[in-house]
Amino acid sequence: MIVRPLEKGDVAEAVRILLLCFDKELSVIFRDLYVAGDVLREFFTQNPENCFVAEDRRILGFSRISFDKQKISGFLRRKMGLIDGVRASLLIKFFARNPKKEEAFIDFIAVSPLRRKEGIGSEIMKRLIEEARKNKKSCLVCLIRAESENIAFFEKFGFKVREIFESKFAEKYFSSRYWFLLSKDF
Repeated sequence: MIVRPLEKGDVAEAVRILLLCFDKELSVIFRDLYVAGDVLREFFTQNPENCFVAEDRRILGFSRISFDKQKISGFLRRKMGLIDGVRASLLIKFFARNPKKEEAFIDFIAVSPLRRKEGIGSEIMKRLIEEARKNKKSCLVCLIRAESENIAFFEKFGFKVREIFESKFAEKYFSSRYWFLLSKDF
């Protein structure tokens, strides 16, 4: 298996995995998974930078890391119109945060549900850590639900809870009131 940069020919399969892994969140953000798929395919086709896929004869995982300000807000407003675009942008900003100067931010790691527990996520994480170091960042951060079963995965790579967020906004839209900001220092 290799973890490599996203190519235009990978986008449809990568977004399919993203939709499978984050269907509830994306349904809330876009109000419809078909709309989410269309919008995300176009976004990642136009903005493949800092996206990676795990491949073993086919795409098994998809991830994105951010080093700078997110580009998705303007894209959503242009693509979806003012009202729906602003709504989607506000909701997605909860997850897709702008990293601080010294940070890299993991926007998401998605692994095909049928292929979990095979080391795919670990290979992706190794690549994201490598990319953060290559870009001379002093830490790698991500946001995760406090009750997530994936906390042990992040701890395995040396992530620690930096902050605990209580968010009524997130509870209303994403059914989880408490969130961890995890951080791995280099």
